[in-house]
Parts: sequence; structure tokens; C-alpha cells
Amino acid sequence: MQVKLEQKIVSAENHTAPQRGQKEGQKEGQKELSPRQLEIIHLLENTPDATMPEIAEVMAITYRTVRRDIMEYLKKSGIISREGGRKEGRWIINKF
Repeated sequence: MQVKLEQKIVSAENHTAPQRGQKEGQKEGQKELSPRQLEIIHLLENTPDATMPEIAEVMAITYRTVRRDIMEYLKKSGIISREGGRKEGRWIINKF
């Protein structure tokens, strides 16, 4: 079996330049948090045992919106996680 190795040279200016729609210092594929998502994180910092329906009520938005922001972005990207069950668990802010 023969293995072929290739070496690619990347210029420094192309390597550090942000991609289209990407801000300086932001990793590729990483989205910027929306103001609503930042508000959810701030709320969870102060009340880590809050449920999604409670978050929706406090923020005056729908449960579906809270669920989408938490489950489809904040949890998938590893920013927050849930410890314990739905009713007696708490939210953990992993990285922010």
C-alpha cells in the first residue's frame, strides 16, 4: 500500500482574513449570537433552574422561539448544556 502526502502552503494574509459574513477573530462555521440568544444566556446565568416555558414567559416570546434558540443553536454549539431532568435540572453555561 502506498500513501501519497501533499503539502499545501497557505499565505498568511489568506489564512487570517475572515470569510464573507464572518467577523474578525470568529471561527469558521461559528455564528454570532443574536441579542435574543444573549438575553437567554444572561437569564440562565441568573436563574439556571429556569424551564423553557418560564424563559418564554419572562422574555415575552413563544416557547417555540426559546426552544429553537436553545436546542438548535446554543446546545448544538456547546455554549450551554442541561444537567438533570426537565423539571428539576439546571442549565450550565459552558463557554461564552
